[in-house]
Amino acid sequence: MHQPINRITLTILFLSFFFPVWVMAQLEIVPDNDIKLWKNNEKQANPWAGGFNTPQFSEMDLNKDGIMDLVAFERGFYGSVKCFLHTDSGWKYAPEYHHAFPAMRNWMLLRDYNCDGLMDIFTSVPGGVAVWQQKLQNDGSFQFVKTANFLLSTDSDGNQTALYVAVTDIPAIVDVDDDGDLDILSFNLVGSRLEFHRNLSQELVTACGELIFEKASSCWGYFSEDGNNNTVTLFDTCDNSVSRETADGKHAGSTVLALDLTGNGLKDLLLGDITYNNLVNLINGGNLQEASMVSQQTNFPANTVPVDLAVFPAVYLLDADKDGLKDLLIAPNNPNNSLNTNQIWWYKNVSATVVPEFVFQQDNYLIESMIDLGERSYPVFFDADSDGLMDIIAGGFGVYQSTGNYASQLLYLRNIGSSSAPEFEWVTDDFAGLSIYEFEGVYPAFGDLDDDGDAEMLIGDEVGQLHLFENRAEAGAPADFVLAHPNYFQIDVGQSAKPQLIDVNKDGLTDIISGERGGSILYFENAGTVHQAHFSAEPTISNWGKLNVLPNEFTGFSAPFLTVDSLGNSLLYVGSEQGWVYAYDQIDNNLQGEFRLVDSLNLYGMHTTLSGYELPEMGNKYFVSGSFTGGIGFYRSGTPTFYGVDEFSFSTLKIQPNPVTNFLRFELPAELTEPLQLAIYNTFGQLVMKQSILPEQLNSIELNDLASGLYLINLKSSQIRSSGKFLVQ
Repeated sequence: MHQPINRITLTILFLSFFFPVWVMAQLEIVPDNDIKLWKNNEKQANPWAGGFNTPQFSEMDLNKDGIMDLVAFERGFYGSVKCFLHTDSGWKYAPEYHHAFPAMRNWMLLRDYNCDGLMDIFTSVPGGVAVWQQKLQNDGSFQFVKTANFLLSTDSDGNQTALYVAVTDIPAIVDVDDDGDLDILSFNLVGSRLEFHRNLSQELVTACGELIFEKASSCWGYFSEDGNNNTVTLFDTCDNSVSRETADGKHAGSTVLALDLTGNGLKDLLLGDITYNNLVNLINGGNLQEASMVSQQTNFPANTVPVDLAVFPAVYLLDADKDGLKDLLIAPNNPNNSLNTNQIWWYKNVSATVVPEFVFQQDNYLIESMIDLGERSYPVFFDADSDGLMDIIAGGFGVYQSTGNYASQLLYLRNIGSSSAPEFEWVTDDFAGLSIYEFEGVYPAFGDLDDDGDAEMLIGDEVGQLHLFENRAEAGAPADFVLAHPNYFQIDVGQSAKPQLIDVNKDGLTDIISGERGGSILYFENAGTVHQAHFSAEPTISNWGKLNVLPNEFTGFSAPFLTVDSLGNSLLYVGSEQGWVYAYDQIDNNLQGEFRLVDSLNLYGMHTTLSGYELPEMGNKYFVSGSFTGGIGFYRSGTPTFYGVDEFSFSTLKIQPNPVTNFLRFELPAELTEPLQLAIYNTFGQLVMKQSILPEQLNSIELNDLASGLYLINLKSSQIRSSGKFLVQ
């Protein structure tokens, strides 16, 4: 099984028997968010932002202009960050900041724990909490570094234990006792009572810059949640002998927001439950030393449209419209079987007093400005109107329905621009009337199977079957697809069929390759004629290329895109469940053999797919990507600038030996007499090492236990600008 080569610049290292050789890979892509999309004659602000399913929202000043921007963390085992800058015209999608965030899972909240004005990361680790501190760089950029107390602990009756937060939950991280430092409220192991972890930073060091916790209460607020539902019992005695922790049922998940709803300076609560659509509001009638919840409301907020969001709502306090008042954003916290469109509810704070009043505004906050097809989008390019321009047809697993099912259909975006400057208009989200067939998942492919000059449409579905739609349109007319062969040739790839129609063996006949849930690629050779295709139900090669994007103990959900490089050689890109796109070559004249992994790229998400087309001029390319969150990403050929430098304007450093172990050694193109600035960046463009060195130190640079993977290094002075890459094994 191949593992990803961790880096983002898509320049690959081949290690020969004698010496290393650097080769430029074929897939250098960068986001292109300037491509316009019009819907109902209105320009969409963030069409290519990729959609949302279960976002978690925080504020942070990304561009250091003194104004808080918006950071959304998409919940998942492989979570992803999406950044939005505040502008005079609203939020602007800003993927250039994504690389600065570390890999995270389950939940992430941004809070300033050390009072330096910079938002730090609190995030999930199994059963606990980890903290990354934000630090500014000399060039004004930022990075996150692990804190000294990276994994939080708490003093529980004199014993230091991990500060527990269930991976399903979202805790409250806020100054609960109003002493100037951040405390944490989280449900206990069983999930019935709220624990108060008091930060002792002020008491012990008279500053807020430490993370020193004690479990000050095992039953904060004197209430408990039922072990089987979201019923709250007020005035709980908190007597362990009658604790609900002994109940047979165990509470499976809660979200917590602590805020002052009454203006008395005490923290009240808004609670979400994993199997319910509503929020429970608890009012604090105690004091700063001892909280006591004295009333509850299950239809919050009662003065407007109450929260009714399937399922497991989580609530976030931030200024959503930049009017200076904190609003509420509410989204599902369950990444499965929850609403995946119209699921971000905005409640505007309309009160100018210390007592907030939240009024429902909309259920599609942010999503209204982007493409969002629900879950597991699958876009491809196809000239649907026969005007010579590539349009976009996008399917996917579908939109969640109240019945628990998913509605799967095709989106049609027509190119109203040009080949080299595409621009799109939203035509329909039910292209070819596909909704009437009620397929479970629709993953489209287009190709000419009967040599009549137009393309047929092949639909893969989630149960693993293929369905052929013939194109009945006259020559030069827009495509007109009619279902001709359901369950085409009885082909069944297992689950999640993601096909492509292409002449694989270059015999003039259109073949089929398909991804599948397990992570391999299946090849079906066309054994018919140019006028009449014929396929066997069994694949010609069941694990084509001997590749598999199935990581240990997870499914792969492979999605192939076969194309050619600038030399006319076949090049295969394969999307995967973990968000990686893998590039393979050595395909031609090797269909029965093992393809070579030459590149990989992580597109910050899950269930990533990639498709593209080459422009007639200069070999430039456009790409579209799909993802678990249901949106579409748009990319073009280019060199990523996440490293903050254009690495290809530098002369090449020769690093030998390569891979390296403990020390870097160079062969430099010039004699050097001046000090140099050295910078090393990791797979996501994060600066991992920076220092000034003398020329005589160049052959003894210690790597400080860098993790295995690929790194970019830059050396710069008035005499030289050089860059190179090295592999740490």
